[in-house]
Amino acid sequence: MWKTTIEDLSQEAYLDCSYWEGRRMKTTSLVTAGFLAVCIILIGCEQKVDVAGGVSFANDVLPILQANCVECHDIAAEGVATSGLNLRDYDGVMQGTRFGLATVPNSSESSALYLVVAHQTDSQIEMPPHQSDALAEVSVPSLNETEIKTIKDWIDQGALDN
Repeated sequence: MWKTTIEDLSQEAYLDCSYWEGRRMKTTSLVTAGFLAVCIILIGCEQKVDVAGGVSFANDVLPILQANCVECHDIAAEGVATSGLNLRDYDGVMQGTRFGLATVPNSSESSALYLVVAHQTDSQIEMPPHQSDALAEVSVPSLNETEIKTIKDWIDQGALDN
């Protein structure tokens, strides 16, 4: 009847191995392709988060202005009387001063707001003012490096009302 030789068995074993090996290669290829697809999707999502996670006027910039600038740069305060710059809200920041724009979207280096708080202007335009005036009614410390960078980044990211 059936005579099975060692050659027959080894041939069948070879065929079985090559069948499973092909399956294993397909599975490995699919797993690798899936892993790469997930990585690409995650990288794409991460980039979207970075763009969307930029500096927010309402959450990041306005609190700095309220804590350090609005005391003088509000409707009837000294800073508005002197320069016309109202820092109470986004519209005031974007309106600028009697002398021109305070904020130039995408260009902190052209924005008076950044240049003044970063102490890159004439020393007579000191913000906050009265740093050396012992008799000043209002004495607010200068912004720290993080606050200055936040304002710079917000301007360089387009000075959006977000």
